[in-house]
Amino acid sequence: MVNIAQQSTLKTIALSGGVFQNKRLYENGICALQNHGFTVITNNKIPTNDGGIALGQAWVAGNI
Repeated sequence: MVNIAQQSTLKTIALSGGVFQNKRLYENGICALQNHGFTVITNNKIPTNDGGIALGQAWVAGNI
């Protein structure tokens, strides 16, 4: 994750999606990115799995 982020000039990384329901991936990912100087943002009101996907789909449908 850090290697991919370092290939960009971006300094803010958003972690989202069902994979981040895994607490170990979520916490280790945040720590690794922050330790390399990235700002990490995550969902705190939108669920990481199907509910978040549905919201994203609704947003896209409303903006086509």
